[in-house]
Amino acid sequence: MVLFCHWSFNSLSQVLTFSYTGEVQTYVVPAGVSNIQIEAWGAQGGGSEVCGGTTEDDGGFGGYAVGSLSVTPGTELHIYVGGKPEIGSGSGVPGGFNGGGASGQWGGAGGGASDVRIGGTELEDRIIVAGGGGGGNTGCPDHGTGGLGGGLIGGDGIGLSGYTGGGGGTAVAGGAGAGDGSGGVLGVGGTGGYHVAGGGGGYYGGGAAYAAGGGGGSSYLGDLEEASTSAGIREGHGEVVITVLCVALELEEYDEHLCLGEEVTLEGISATGGTVMWDEGVENGVPFVPGGVGTYFYNGVSTSGSDCMLTVEIEVHESPDIVANASPEIVCHGQELILHGSGGAYYSWEPGEIEDDEPFIPELGTHVFTVIGEDWHGCTGTDEIEVSVIESPEITANVSSENICLGDEVTLSGSGGEIYEWDPEIEDGVAFVPGEIGTYTYSLVGYVDEDGCPGEDEVTFSVHDLPVIDSYTTADEMAGGDGEIDITVSGGAPGYLYDWDNDGTGDFDDSEDLTGLDGGLYTVVVQDENGCEVSSEIEVNSQLSINDIPTAQVLVFPNPTTSAVQIQFNGRFDYQVLTVDGKVLLMGNGFNNIDVNLEDFSSGTYLLEIMSNNQLFHSKIIKE
Repeated sequence: MVLFCHWSFNSLSQVLTFSYTGEVQTYVVPAGVSNIQIEAWGAQGGGSEVCGGTTEDDGGFGGYAVGSLSVTPGTELHIYVGGKPEIGSGSGVPGGFNGGGASGQWGGAGGGASDVRIGGTELEDRIIVAGGGGGGNTGCPDHGTGGLGGGLIGGDGIGLSGYTGGGGGTAVAGGAGAGDGSGGVLGVGGTGGYHVAGGGGGYYGGGAAYAAGGGGGSSYLGDLEEASTSAGIREGHGEVVITVLCVALELEEYDEHLCLGEEVTLEGISATGGTVMWDEGVENGVPFVPGGVGTYFYNGVSTSGSDCMLTVEIEVHESPDIVANASPEIVCHGQELILHGSGGAYYSWEPGEIEDDEPFIPELGTHVFTVIGEDWHGCTGTDEIEVSVIESPEITANVSSENICLGDEVTLSGSGGEIYEWDPEIEDGVAFVPGEIGTYTYSLVGYVDEDGCPGEDEVTFSVHDLPVIDSYTTADEMAGGDGEIDITVSGGAPGYLYDWDNDGTGDFDDSEDLTGLDGGLYTVVVQDENGCEVSSEIEVNSQLSINDIPTAQVLVFPNPTTSAVQIQFNGRFDYQVLTVDGKVLLMGNGFNNIDVNLEDFSSGTYLLEIMSNNQLFHSKIIKE
């Protein structure tokens, strides 16, 4: 566990004392402090047991190390203060905190070293070490005392009964062990079992010894200036003292991070009454603007010789390159718009209450929006973007007829734009035939151009079923003009109208059935209430004689015929073959007789007109 700032502090002398706690302690170099002195005392080695149950405080004293160190404000130092071990009671004891070697029965444990570490908490991070003393070793009789800690080479343990003491640690190796005692290693003293005294902790630990004193640990001065070390100085636990070698200048609060063009004020205050002056042309307490983007260092000194030099670091940041973005940049009226900035950390928009990257619906027209972006240092930049909000076109869906009959074509077309999309998909302005009866709804989206806004409309039309002529019956012409037709109609929309071709077409003023008919072919058109039509051709047979003029004058045979007839007439004549509604199909002339080819004629009844000597004769021809 690391304890933070467990030390005493004298504000006048700026001396910080770190006493033994058995745990790591921490010191952070204050602002304005550039040089400190470090003093370290290693712990005394542990005492030993004497026969008869008494003890003797015969551990070697701890060493001393001192030196000055250039530091940077904010640097963290890890303080390890060595501990003096307890004296065992019939058994061995652990070594002192920070490297002391453990002991066996009768022997004393090694004292812990005191050191300071920078950049980490490993042994390799030590910058100064004061070695701990070796453990004593009494027993029966007195076998020896612990070697002194400290010095670049720790003291050897002392043997009083013919046994060899443990060797002191050096700058490059641990002290040698004696008897059953182990040698010291980097940072840790040697140890052992029965009647073994532990070695002291140090840069390298002292060696342990059987029936003699343990060796002391060595000190280490690293790169400290004005540094020195002494052996055998400290009795009891170790200690570390840090002394600030100059009085730190106080500095009024300022911003370490500036945006390009911003002012800053450096105002130092001397606790000893000195006048603070800055380099780089900066006046104490007067605002100034640093140069371009970059890192600047300003050094402040005081006219008081007791004050430390103060170094201030200021970083000038370039304004962020803020970009205004819109999605989409052309907005249809009523459509959502999203504005978002890039290039910074925080964004605000003008005009209005617009949240970055949140949708809103803008008003119709052209708008210029400005984004203010701020980076993590508080520097700002701006950008703007123009957004057009345009009206959607007024699109109209048109249909050629809202009511059509099954099988009829219908045409859908849009107006108000140039580009049209129908749903269900059809081709705009091109006729098509719906496949089934029913009501159809088609939706239209229209655009003025490819980048334009959509307008919408829809159209509905109905497809109606057709009426059906289910059946018909006829009565033949028997005596002349007495034929009949009787039809039956269903389907479609009842309320039918009829148009027979015996009295002209297109008037739909006829009755459903016809009477008083000559033999021949008749066409009827039936129309329902929706205007849907069906037609049929119906033939009325005639049982009259072959012709209705004296046979002595005109003879037509065979009649009925399947291909041709022969017309016989006395003398020269002109003839015409007509449909029953008066349309001339064939004409010619002959003398006494002529063959007329009707092979290409449809089945039905046709009229024959004979003209001779200004007299007109009529007959009928039936083509089967």
